[in-house]
Amino acid sequence: MIQATITADLSGDTEPRRDARVEASADLALRPLGTTAVEARLINISSLGFMAATDAQIAPGARVRVALPGNERVNALVIWARGGRLGGEFATPIDPLQVLHAIGSTPG
Repeated sequence: MIQATITADLSGDTEPRRDARVEASADLALRPLGTTAVEARLINISSLGFMAATDAQIAPGARVRVALPGNERVNALVIWARGGRLGGEFATPIDPLQVLHAIGSTPG
C-alpha cells in the first residue's frame, strides 16, 4: 500500500517560465507574415517572449513581426491566443530593458 499526501503548490506561480516577465504597457504593431499590421497593446515582456492584447484574430502557430519600442522589428511565434490576448515567443532573444527604457518604464 502506498501512502501519500497531496498538497497545493502555494508558490503563486502556476506557469513556470524560462525567463521572468516584467509588466510593460505600450502600443505596438503586430504583422502576421503575409498580411498587414494590426494594433496591439504590450502587457508584459521578457528576453524570450511577450504578451499583448489585440482585437485581431491571430491563431497560435502564426509567425508575426513585432515592432517593439526601442528595437528593430523582431520575429516571433504566437504560442497561444484567447480572450483578446496572445503570447508570443521571440525567434531570437531580445533585451527587454531596451523596450522598458524606450517606454520610460523600469522593471519592478
